[in-house]
Amino acid sequence: MLVVRRVKNTLLRCFQCNAMTTCIAVAFIITIGMVLVSKPEFMDEAIDGFVPFSRMDLTTKRDGPFYPSCVNTQDYLLDPSYTKQNASFIMLTRNEELEDVIKTINSIEEHFNQWFHYPYVFLNDVPFEKQFKATVKAAIVGADVEFGTISEVSWNFPSNVKETFEFHNAIEDQGDRGVLYGNMESYHKMCRFYSGLFYKHPLMQKFEWYWRLEPDVEFFCDITYDPFWEMHQNGKKYGFSIIIPELYWTVPNLFRYTKSFIRHQGVKLGSLWKLFTKDYHIFESDDAELQDWINNGADSKAKVSEKIAIKQLLKKGNEAQKINDDKEGIMNLINKARSKKHIVEDKFFGEEYNLCHFWSNFEIARLNVFDNEIYNSFFQYLEESGGFWKERWGDAPVHSIGLSLTLDLDDVHYFRDIGYRHSTIQHCPRNAVESDVFSYVTEDPRFKRKNTAYDEGRNYGCGCRCICPKYKREIEDSSGFCINIWINLLNEERGHERQDEVLDGNEMERLVREDYLKEFGN
Repeated sequence: MLVVRRVKNTLLRCFQCNAMTTCIAVAFIITIGMVLVSKPEFMDEAIDGFVPFSRMDLTTKRDGPFYPSCVNTQDYLLDPSYTKQNASFIMLTRNEELEDVIKTINSIEEHFNQWFHYPYVFLNDVPFEKQFKATVKAAIVGADVEFGTISEVSWNFPSNVKETFEFHNAIEDQGDRGVLYGNMESYHKMCRFYSGLFYKHPLMQKFEWYWRLEPDVEFFCDITYDPFWEMHQNGKKYGFSIIIPELYWTVPNLFRYTKSFIRHQGVKLGSLWKLFTKDYHIFESDDAELQDWINNGADSKAKVSEKIAIKQLLKKGNEAQKINDDKEGIMNLINKARSKKHIVEDKFFGEEYNLCHFWSNFEIARLNVFDNEIYNSFFQYLEESGGFWKERWGDAPVHSIGLSLTLDLDDVHYFRDIGYRHSTIQHCPRNAVESDVFSYVTEDPRFKRKNTAYDEGRNYGCGCRCICPKYKREIEDSSGFCINIWINLLNEERGHERQDEVLDGNEMERLVREDYLKEFGN
């Protein structure tokens, strides 16, 4: 198992406390705070013996970077075995975001697409202006560009919902409660569209793969191979670059509806499910009450001991003297009478959503991981629940949980070698030791580089010609809780992924009874 640093421990303690929601909020604030705090690079070294994830080799037998360093792109493209995939970039944007759109295009073109020339699809809820289209086309050289308008049905909530008092009241209430973006109707629309409708747009239906982009995105490393081809070759279906916890109050009932869908549809879950859930089935026993009472391993022995002590006390029947002498049994009986059963408010059928999710503004995936019977039914079930407006369900947790209904861990790839920033969150890998073994060769004069000083290559690095911001905290370290679960699951034996050890309650009860009788007798 990997060593878990302070942030992860803080989060875990929060998951075990009674005030679950408060703890998650606090933990996420800590995560975001650490992302925003400027820190010199040397402070990412080991602290109190804990080595940050960003300084570790996270490669497992089941997943790791497709290449440990740069590849010779020119030779790669000429390899007879290489086949360009039926894939496209997709960006949902608006006319007024043109400056940020061009910023993203310039970055992805310089670091990847000037060599591979994959097409772009731009979508908007209103028609794109002529100037927008002309400027975008001028910024993209050697790749096709298509502009599409989202239909009213796909973009807006149904009229029988949108025109109700309940709809507007729910949106305003979320703003009053400080739910991030909760009072922005357009944000709810965007989340709903990306959750279950983007892949049905006619322009997207022509492709098998997509790479999602956003306005105002930066790439920090060169991507010298074709991610679509490598995913195809390695049997991967979905790729991410960042995994973080969600804000609790955006999705308080998402998991409840998910569990209801699974139960009604009889869905057979993929092993990816374990990445996003806390499993409380950790104590197998013939005693149903005891099994339900114990939610974590630390409580198990104490509760079993309590049961044995009380059981032995009650066996004494009406023998008053023996009962009075059994102080151990009496104290356990009193403690049980005073204790309250620990209730996990968000536990449904023995499981709870741990709030981890793939940050979906970066995705490289097959369209059919969403465009299939189970995921489409799942989205429709969520749509009918009203959660996209009653709450502020983001497409990231919906995608993540929805994918885990059908995918296994081995279907997913962590693009650790792709440096990426959007908004205030970023991931930037360490350069491989020999990351500059192949010199940068531009195919577009706009992206010529002069005297570029790339980051120094480091042990366990996997980036290619990366230039990482020096004073930004790496998301692998500031949000280590989720990445730790990912790595731990991948290190488990295939088909036996589980975060918590299942305790044999019957065997534990037998051993505790033997010890009790040795010490206190019959």
